[in-house]
Amino acid sequence: MSGRVVTIGNAMIDVIAAAPHLPRRGGDVLATAGRLEVGGGGFRTVAAARAAGAPALYAGRIGTGVFADLARRALADAGIPAPLPPVPDRDTGYVLTVLEPDGERTFLTVPGAEATRPELGGLVLDADDVVHVHGYGLVAPGRGAAIARFVESLGPSVRVLLDPGPFGADADPEVLARLLPRLDWWSGNDAEARAATGLGDPVRAALLLAGTVRTGAVVRLGAEGCVLAVRGAAPVPLRAPAVDVVDTNGAGDTHVGVFLAGLLAGLDPVDAARAANEAAAAFVGAAR
Repeated sequence: MSGRVVTIGNAMIDVIAAAPHLPRRGGDVLATAGRLEVGGGGFRTVAAARAAGAPALYAGRIGTGVFADLARRALADAGIPAPLPPVPDRDTGYVLTVLEPDGERTFLTVPGAEATRPELGGLVLDADDVVHVHGYGLVAPGRGAAIARFVESLGPSVRVLLDPGPFGADADPEVLARLLPRLDWWSGNDAEARAATGLGDPVRAALLLAGTVRTGAVVRLGAEGCVLAVRGAAPVPLRAPAVDVVDTNGAGDTHVGVFLAGLLAGLDPVDAARAANEAAAAFVGAAR
């Protein structure tokens, strides 16, 4: 395998409460369990890629404080370098996460150091790297334009994937217009595909999105798997293995990371997407 999965996305701390249901407005619910873990679309993507055997690099910002220390330790434990200098006087952000019995999760995000300017001027990439861009990083003031400039500066052989996440549709349209011609892949869930295209049919949405980037699009469908569309070819629905869902928090990021690792390993995109389906299913179905 040559090249690395490089994320310019985020690492954050997930403050997770397993609860029987969401509280009503002004109310309270007793959680049945709780935990802290390192999350964020950037961290989870490179962690999944690394676990799948790909070299990885975390090129997002990390702050200074107790949450930042947790993020650095998790990256070091996974064998993932994080070369950017720390953000002084600001800790890494966190996400309040309510996990319901069916595995659905609801977020309240408190931004931190990861939302500051990316400082990517000194980052050196190899020609066969793949770069992961997350929509969370496109909505912070000034950050989206800086990321667009960085992506535009990349050599033509460096592949770029955008995972819009829940905030991707809120990015500055000018930033998205600059990014799209340089993207090789778009990967998001069906709700994100609908927000990006206005189409409720994930197959049609995948076909349209594939036509806007250099190579193709993946529309993730949760338990149903995904739709893969390569530019110029008919979309391919790919089923996921059936599992009993325990926790969906990070499933999409796992899918993206394993998909990119598969591409680096030389897999055909269909086989890379199948491997991503299997990894995401194992992720949500395993008690962690």
